[in-house]
Amino acid sequence: MSSFMRAKPILLSTCAALALGLSFLSAPALAASEMEELAATLHPGDFSPRVEQLLTNGHPAQALELADIGIKRNPRNAQLQFLRTVSLESLGRTEDAAKGLKSLIAAYPEIPEPYNNLAVIEAGFGNLEEAQGLLKKALVINPKFSLAQKNLGDVYLALALECYEAAAPALESNTELQSRLRTLKRISGR
Repeated sequence: MSSFMRAKPILLSTCAALALGLSFLSAPALAASEMEELAATLHPGDFSPRVEQLLTNGHPAQALELADIGIKRNPRNAQLQFLRTVSLESLGRTEDAAKGLKSLIAAYPEIPEPYNNLAVIEAGFGNLEEAQGLLKKALVINPKFSLAQKNLGDVYLALALECYEAAAPALESNTELQSRLRTLKRISGR
């Protein structure tokens, strides 16, 4: 026989049971969230603009929640999946954003924006060569993708700065190198 005892059920009067039941009905934990209430009013095509609006207005947590609800309704919505990664990154959940972007790239390799955003994350992690490769892929898909072109330029500047910094100690007397190094540091804000 087990040494564990079961709690004895408590019998409540009808009034007490009714009062207890009413208090549960008004409990805030059972109320739908603001984003769930909003989602109930949205047409599937309205989710992305609303998530974008929340991000623009500085509400990434609500944007993430609404994106998640929208993705549950339409798991193949690439725009919502992308906006979800933007929300994650805005919340400082960079690793989760990177994972989401990699999944998005695997599912939709023809969309350039995830490559660009993943490149920015990789560059932030110090993986400049990885960022360079991702940006080149984005530009193969869309050669006129201006943001990817700008980001690739930034990666090239960072790579050049790394090279000049590595060479500088051995070439202290090379005024041209030292001048370029100062210029690159000024341009990059270092």
